[in-house]
Amino acid sequence: MADIAQMLGITTQSVSLALRNSPLISQELREQVQRIAEKMDFKARSYRKRRGGGDNSGKIMVLHEAANAGDPVAQQIMNSVMKRLSELKMTFEVCACEDLYDNPVLAEGFTGVIYHYCFRPWFASILDGIPQVTIMHEEIDLGPWDSYKPNEMLAGKLAANYLIDQGFKQMLLIWEHRMAYHAESHPRLEGFRHRMRDAGVELVELSYGNDDKDPQVFFESLVEALKRFGNHAGIFAFCDQVAYKVCHLLNFAGLKRVPGELEVISCDNTFLIKDLFPPLPVVDLHIAEIASRAVDGLKWRLANPGASYQEVRITPELILPEKK
Repeated sequence: MADIAQMLGITTQSVSLALRNSPLISQELREQVQRIAEKMDFKARSYRKRRGGGDNSGKIMVLHEAANAGDPVAQQIMNSVMKRLSELKMTFEVCACEDLYDNPVLAEGFTGVIYHYCFRPWFASILDGIPQVTIMHEEIDLGPWDSYKPNEMLAGKLAANYLIDQGFKQMLLIWEHRMAYHAESHPRLEGFRHRMRDAGVELVELSYGNDDKDPQVFFESLVEALKRFGNHAGIFAFCDQVAYKVCHLLNFAGLKRVPGELEVISCDNTFLIKDLFPPLPVVDLHIAEIASRAVDGLKWRLANPGASYQEVRITPELILPEKK
């Protein structure tokens, strides 16, 4: 593959995908690679895993994204997945998405794969044929796989209902670009939006990117939106990291969070949320339970390879700070 890649000035990964007729490579390039491979009498390895059965023989790939190493939710998922795999005495190996993308051959030898929201569309052909289970994944046009996630629509509605019950007539909805994939249709955001419309509440939406060249722009937009509401508003932060950022920006702006006057509610009951003071109301998505049940689902899938695929949604729960 390296020889073919050098001849065409492309990567070995592109050669690998082309030899397997991946739609991620143009038809013209696929045909070019395949013609050269035929002349060289080269045949691509098959990446399909054909071992089946429910005896848990073989090895499970726990796929993660190195870029998410500092994400508390990703950490909680990984810890819960590995703990449950160990409890079930299932052999596993952790693999970084970045490594798999550069070297698709790493997928060989695995009888199942489990991963969370780190999955990217270009892995579809690499993992083709391997039983897969996803955790909190948002792609709906890929697969097939078994999916385990919270009821995101309900999570948004629980946050909205809390703020409405607090008497707020103006709200802010805030997310980070990469965390809210397809923000215009993300169920968590849509659940909040729908409830706001039903209640006739004025809503301002703000977003930012962790890689923004000028972070000051978001800060100024947040302060301006709150000023417009007389610093009296309910804020729904998409996740723990967004809530952490928003709360610190409020402190920096000299704005104090007070129940019924200026409040932030978020999802993901992680240590980031618990470290904030005053404490936040939070919609607990039960991440650890979702991850653990996903492992059980993978074990079931290995024993029932021909069964129809399923989507399991766990009911979130509103957690209020203890009153002192």
